[in-house]
Amino acid sequence: MPRSPKDNLEIRGARREEILRAASQVFSEKGFARTKISDIATAAGLSHGLVYHYFPSKEAVFEAIVDMMIAKINADMEMGTDLPPFDRLCAAIDRSRERTCHGGVDAGRVVSQAMMQGAVPDHLRDRLLDHMRAAHQRAADLIARAQADGSIDDSIEPSEMASTLICLLRGMSIRMLGMPDLPFPIPQTDTILRLLRPRPASEKTRRAPPRPARGAHVTRARKS
Repeated sequence: MPRSPKDNLEIRGARREEILRAASQVFSEKGFARTKISDIATAAGLSHGLVYHYFPSKEAVFEAIVDMMIAKINADMEMGTDLPPFDRLCAAIDRSRERTCHGGVDAGRVVSQAMMQGAVPDHLRDRLLDHMRAAHQRAADLIARAQADGSIDDSIEPSEMASTLICLLRGMSIRMLGMPDLPFPIPQTDTILRLLRPRPASEKTRRAPPRPARGAHVTRARKS
């Protein structure tokens, strides 16, 4: 019995995902610059010609992985729009931790590795930078709203807090294939968010007045 158009579409989608999973593994092991389409085909257990039927080049494969990463991050930020800003941040961090801890090769780690190696094509690098700016702005907006309702410390600019949060999350991606287990655990979501929460009044200490520079004392003494 011949396959229906729906069956063909499902098979094509599944094979495309299979190629992307294999490519992520190979990119992580060999790096983007040293990877060839033949390496991806071998890892996927497919012929070169079949891989070329889905992707015309390894750059096209990598661009699809970039698309996956951007889609996941956007989905993280868009979920729970009916929740308070602080809870939305919690949920986004939870999903990022899950991808880091599940033990597989995450698209974000593959892209970060290629960026660090300077192997990303210019047009993709520009696109990634635009995405990072947009993600940073969205995080800063959420933080500003959480500061307004008192759930996040308002003594630091939202943009600075967003930078800190993103750097923490990207830092967790150092668990790459060659180093699947760190000698210390990935921080919990609550620990990360504790850095953003305002401290209770009982824990706050009064800041001591600044001490005058030593030279200032000398100058005043000479004038007197």
